[in-house]
Amino acid sequence: MSSEKLPLNISNADQVGIVVEDLDSAIEQFRLLLGVSNFDVVVWPKPGTDPESTYYGKKAQFKLRIAFSQLGNLQLEVIQPVEGKSIFTDFLETHGPGLHHLRFSEKNFDQKVDQLQKAGIQMISSGRGVRSPSTWAYFDTTKFLGGIFIELRTAL
Repeated sequence: MSSEKLPLNISNADQVGIVVEDLDSAIEQFRLLLGVSNFDVVVWPKPGTDPESTYYGKKAQFKLRIAFSQLGNLQLEVIQPVEGKSIFTDFLETHGPGLHHLRFSEKNFDQKVDQLQKAGIQMISSGRGVRSPSTWAYFDTTKFLGGIFIELRTAL
C-alpha cells in the first residue's frame, strides 16, 4: 500500500459491527451491562431477495441474524452468522467473537471503493444491504487498523 494514495478522507463513521456466536445472548449482555435494550433484529437476506453478495470476489450465499441499536450517533450492529461461508464465519473461526468493523456511509461510494482497491486494500465481501437500495463492501484493513475491517456503504 502506497502512503501517497491515502488518506481516503472518510470520516463519517456511523456504525460499529460486532460478530457473535449467539445473538440472543449478546443482546442480553448488552442489556445487562450497558442498558441497551432497543434492538431491531432482522434476518439477512430478506426471504425472496437477491442480495448480490460476494465472498472474495465470487457470488456467495450466506444467512445472518443481525441486531441493530442506536448508541448516540453511532449504530451498533451485532451479527450472528447462521448459514454459509462468509467473512463473519471466518472472523469467528480465527478470532472468536468481537469487534469486527467500522462502517462509513459514503455519497461517493464507487470512488471510495476504487481508492481503497487502488491503494492495494482487498475487497473481501460486498452486496446489497438490509435497507435497500444500499450497497456495501468490506475491505481487509486488519493489518492497518488493529485487526478490524472497514465497511463502506452507499449513503442513504
